Amino acid sequence: MTTVRRVIREKAFQSLFQLSTHEELTIDQAIRLALESTLSFDDMRTIEEAMKEVLPEEKNTQQIVQDALHYLRKLVVGARENSEVIDETITRHLKNWSLSRLERTNLLLLRLATYELLFEEEMDKRIVMNEAIELAKTFNDEQASKFINGVLQSIADENKV
Repeated sequence: MTTVRRVIREKAFQSLFQLSTHEELTIDQAIRLALESTLSFDDMRTIEEAMKEVLPEEKNTQQIVQDALHYLRKLVVGARENSEVIDETITRHLKNWSLSRLERTNLLLLRLATYELLFEEEMDKRIVMNEAIELAKTFNDEQASKFINGVLQSIADENKV
């Protein structure tokens, strides 16, 4: 069963990926592309309509769509605005690795999850970590998910989350 938060995290990851490969994009443009890659910038659909389409059907009321868009923006903006602290934290927990050696997918998933672990105190940290692991399996492979699990568990242990 796909949850609203799973969709939000997936779209946040995809938005961060867009921003990492297309520096000229604004955050809203990256989010729009993540919500629907076939959605063109001159399409008449709103970003709210695009979000409604990607959410589970039973969870796409107007309020949930608005809340989902708010949290999606918060994740993307937060991960970017706090990148220095996030990258320093990740670096401290890499064993025999550096940020520059990480695959882009793994780095972006780590940044997203680390943002939530450090800055979103109301989030259940086990869920944040599990979602990052599942996204790694979706967008990379089993080995990547184990690597991400190890780094995030180390971060969680250090921060007693």
